[in-house]
Amino acid sequence: MVISFSGLASGLDTAAWVDALVSVKQEKITTLQTELKDIQKSKSTLSDTRSSVSSLRTALEKLTDAKFGGTFDLFAKNTATSSNTDIFTATAGNNASKQTYDITVEQLATCTKASSREPASAVADDTTKLTDLGIKEGTLAVFVDGVKTTINIEEDDTVSDLKAQLAAAGVKAEIGENGAMRFSAIDENSVISVGSTTDSSNIVSLFGITQQEDGTYLSTNSLFKANTSTKLTSENSGFNEKITAGTFTIGDATFTIGKDTTLSDIISQINNTDEAQAYAYWDDATGKLSITSKKEGASYINIQAGTSNFTDVMGFTETERDEEGNVTSSKMFTDIQELGQNARFTINGTSMTATSNTITSDVSRLTDVTLTLKKVNTEEDGNTTLKVTQNTSDLVSAVKEFVSAYNKTMDKIDEVTASGADLQRETSLTSFKNTIRTYANGSNSTNGGAYNLLSQLGISTGKADGGNLSTDTTTLEFDEEAFKKALEEDPESVRAILAGDNGIFNMMESTVEQMLSATTGFFDIKQTTLDSDIRKMEEKITKQQSRIDVYQTQLEKKFSNMELVISQMQQNYSSFLAG
Repeated sequence: MVISFSGLASGLDTAAWVDALVSVKQEKITTLQTELKDIQKSKSTLSDTRSSVSSLRTALEKLTDAKFGGTFDLFAKNTATSSNTDIFTATAGNNASKQTYDITVEQLATCTKASSREPASAVADDTTKLTDLGIKEGTLAVFVDGVKTTINIEEDDTVSDLKAQLAAAGVKAEIGENGAMRFSAIDENSVISVGSTTDSSNIVSLFGITQQEDGTYLSTNSLFKANTSTKLTSENSGFNEKITAGTFTIGDATFTIGKDTTLSDIISQINNTDEAQAYAYWDDATGKLSITSKKEGASYINIQAGTSNFTDVMGFTETERDEEGNVTSSKMFTDIQELGQNARFTINGTSMTATSNTITSDVSRLTDVTLTLKKVNTEEDGNTTLKVTQNTSDLVSAVKEFVSAYNKTMDKIDEVTASGADLQRETSLTSFKNTIRTYANGSNSTNGGAYNLLSQLGISTGKADGGNLSTDTTTLEFDEEAFKKALEEDPESVRAILAGDNGIFNMMESTVEQMLSATTGFFDIKQTTLDSDIRKMEEKITKQQSRIDVYQTQLEKKFSNMELVISQMQQNYSSFLAG
């Protein structure tokens, strides 16, 4: 390492001389770095241009992919329009016939419902906890000849506790065989009232306690022991009969009751199992289990007893078993099932029935059309119709997207190939632009239809008029109404010119694909070239910097040696004078 102290002996600013000499050499690196930035900028511009061309390809594919059929074919899409969506709605697939139909709904399909033959729950008795009946802690006001007594209901209170407090207030409470609770005056000559606006317990609203003509109060809802949270197999479950562990079947699903299974668990399993094909609901007010079919139509719900007696206790089945508990015979009560009804409707005057309100083509005979019945026709509704037509909305959106992508691509190429621009000498880009523009403005007479120009479909350059005699042959405009009219008059010709094998958009897409092709396309080849140029330029800069570093070191060493020589000479001169 050379340690230099600028001008200590000579008095000259040698460090400044070194910097000045090095800076002259550094100018070449600055020039190289500027060239590197220009290449990197060209690469970025190339990427932006590629993105624009890729967007054009995506827009073209939405239309040319019609050749693959199915959901890709925007030209084949249909739309179904109901004249009254309150009566019915409809969808139409690609194969639906474009036609108008008269539809009348005479009857909607409903679902079958099964309910326990008798209450499955036992009626509440004196030992039943009030909270098990759904009664909340709080207060209940009773009045005897206008004198108010507040009944306090605690968490662990039983029906017996409630009766005792009421009796102390002069009110008698008793539960009948049907589970209804009646309140009456102990003194037959007294007048009672039950409940007030200041009550904090829900007992009055929960059971619908209302005054009767004879002055007594009676609960509209019955008080049943069983609730959804108790374990089914418990001795104190509250059902009329002890439920045994085991299995039973609803629909095509088999359910298992274990020692910890609650009624809530079973209801949740039924409701969330598709194979059950039903919904279950426990009605606290009636002490019954209801099962409603998920399927519409006049069909019974399949309910079968298994190794558990659950369906017997709920009143859906009657089963005989041997001493070991094996089923020897079992029958389902069909009379407790309220059968649903089938849908009835007419299409062009022909009467039809269906087990569902969703009418598919195998029932209606309307190819690729699905009807959803909503409401029965009334005289006020009048005639209702279904109209199947071509779905033009997706096509219009796709053409709009193409026009936008086309214009952006043309503008981008003009921008990047202009004089002084990053890609100004790229003739491949200008040739590509001219080819695409030729397709947009050229004709295609091979499809044999009514149209052979994009302009006939409303896709054209600006029109000249009295105030503007020139038109921009690069930018396209889209006349939506003209396009829809062409679709209506000759949809096959529109399809052929846009997406046919020799259609204009297919030819455009082919040209775009060539530009974007991996390895052999313009963008990949150009990017490879630019990447190589960047790498070479970076290597040049690195080598040049190394030379400058060596040059600077040599200068610093030479000036340092000069300072040492001058310093020695000064010392010798001083010694000579001193001698």
